[in-house]
Amino acid sequence: MGSNVKLDLIYFKMRAFAEPAQFLLSYGNLEYKYHMAWDYYHKSWDELKEIIPFGQLPLLVVNDEIKIWQSGSIVRYISNLIGKNPRNTEELGKVDALFESSQELLQPLNMTINFLSGDAFEKNKELVLGSFKPKLSYFNRIIETSGGPFFYGSEPFYCDFGIYHQFSLLRFLDEQLFKDTPLISSFMGKIENLSGVKEYLDKRPELIGVSSCPQLVINGKAVATGASQD
Repeated sequence: MGSNVKLDLIYFKMRAFAEPAQFLLSYGNLEYKYHMAWDYYHKSWDELKEIIPFGQLPLLVVNDEIKIWQSGSIVRYISNLIGKNPRNTEELGKVDALFESSQELLQPLNMTINFLSGDAFEKNKELVLGSFKPKLSYFNRIIETSGGPFFYGSEPFYCDFGIYHQFSLLRFLDEQLFKDTPLISSFMGKIENLSGVKEYLDKRPELIGVSSCPQLVINGKAVATGASQD
């Protein structure tokens, strides 16, 4: 399903909004190309803001023509494309609600991990963890109720990939964050070992220098995170 669709995912040098989409694409074994915005459009980000939909990235370009923006919309499109949505409307509603709950974690988490250092990092770290820890029990309870290992049972849906991304960033702030929630720890391992996802995780650019000088290692070279080519 969807194997004849040409997909181009356009974003920046950071581990943020495009990750759940790449997990799903890899899990669904869909071929796609990831582009830095300046490489795809041959323009700077300041110039691109004026010509791409709502001045936002990531952007998924389908068959060189159709443009889908908003990370959640991209994830839902891919999930439909690979045929991995729940079979009834009520279950789909639950999956979508949980995905949205996970997205609420992204800011200021994304900025903290990808850009901040020193005192600013430490300040945001405390804010992020302080906000998240009371919510952890809600996530744990959903897996417990479903029987796991994923949030709604034996099969992962797009909410699982969104949550995994956020939780993987949170581990940069506290490696022991999930030590008292074995169901969450097990969930993380299950996602990481899914066919397609495992291969993607093995090859994606490594994020280094979190808290001091965040960089991505791309083609063996450490480069600063951000929305510019430099």
